[in-house]
This record gives sequence, structure tokens and C-alpha cells, in this order.
Amino acid sequence: MQRFQLGAARIRVWHVHKGELPRDVGEADAYLVGGSPASVFDQHEWIAQLTGFIRRAHAGKRRLAGICFGHQIIHHALGGRVERAAGGWGLGVYSVGLTRKLPKLPVRQQLSLPAMHRDQVVQPAPDLNRYAGSDFCPNYFTGLEGQVLTLQGHPEFTIPFLDAFLSVSSHRFDAQVLERARSSLLLPEDSKGMCHVIRRFLLATPQTAKEPVRS
Repeated sequence: MQRFQLGAARIRVWHVHKGELPRDVGEADAYLVGGSPASVFDQHEWIAQLTGFIRRAHAGKRRLAGICFGHQIIHHALGGRVERAAGGWGLGVYSVGLTRKLPKLPVRQQLSLPAMHRDQVVQPAPDLNRYAGSDFCPNYFTGLEGQVLTLQGHPEFTIPFLDAFLSVSSHRFDAQVLERARSSLLLPEDSKGMCHVIRRFLLATPQTAKEPVRS
């Protein structure tokens, strides 16, 4: 959470995989659902519980942000579809086309972030708009103004962290995939700007959450 620089915001963590969830959606103004080694279509009780909570939180007008698994399960809960990516692993730093200008993100119409996934959203949830995508991952960055913001990449990952992960997990990947991922760590990436976008979304008041995002 330090990467998002949430300042004096009151933060609470629920370990959902251990059965922890808020008793009421009103316990927080905004919820951030992070990454997980699980897939949304795994038959775990906690995934079904989280899916139900996301639906209730959205109906209760709580802001929802999702990163990687969080991005996928928010779409899954709200009527989208997630599948294993036909193109294999999205690993390392890769770029997608950015279709919307957001503060602190580059003007170059490309968004580049660390990533580590082999599932992805293949059919977005109704009403969620696509902000960035590519042929490999069409629904990479999505949202609904002031209510939902979801992202397949990992802006909270540092490059040294991802490099260390690739070292300890090299046995999990094909040699060519691993080499491509390692080479990509030298590319420019936009994690700092994306953390700003997520921070702005999470800390928005109900009034500013309804305003259009301006550069």
C-alpha cells in the first residue's frame, strides 16, 4: 500500500482467502481488491463469498478498485467473463494502447506496467468502459466513472521485486517466455503515474467522484 501514498487515510486489510470480509459494505468508502495466485473460476468458497460481496458493494455505491486478480473478479462478479489467455503468460513489462488521457500518465497513448498473469477478462462487465488494451489483452484497464477502476497490470510492483520473482520462480515458465520477461524489465514503465490515478480514485469524495477526470 505504500506505493499508493494514501497519506492519512484509514486503511484496513481483510484476508479474504481466510474467510475475512467486511460485515457491511458501509465499513469503507472504497475497496481495493488485489492480486492472488488463484483464478476466479477456482472452486474455492472464499471466491464465491468475495464475488457476492463485490456485487453488494457495487449496489451500495462503494468505490471498487481491482488489480490483476482483483480486476478479473470485479468483472466476473458484475457480469463479465474471465478465461485463460490464449496467448499464454503476460509476464514482465508490456505496453497497451491507452484510449483515455488520465492525470500523471504519458501523452504517448501507451501504458506500460509490470504484469504477471495468464488469465484475463475476455468479456467486460456491462457498463464498464475500456480505457486501455491490446490484441493480447483487450480489456487491460477499465472503469466506470467514480465507481469502478480495474487494471490487469501491477503498478504496485517495483522492477527489483519482479526481477527477484522471476529468479525464484523461473522453473514455472518456458525459457523463451522468461527471457522475454527479463529483457522487458529494462523498458520504461508508468507505475508511478498509475499509482497516482488509483490513489486519486480511492480518496475521492462522493462529489469529486462524479466529476470527469481531468489532466
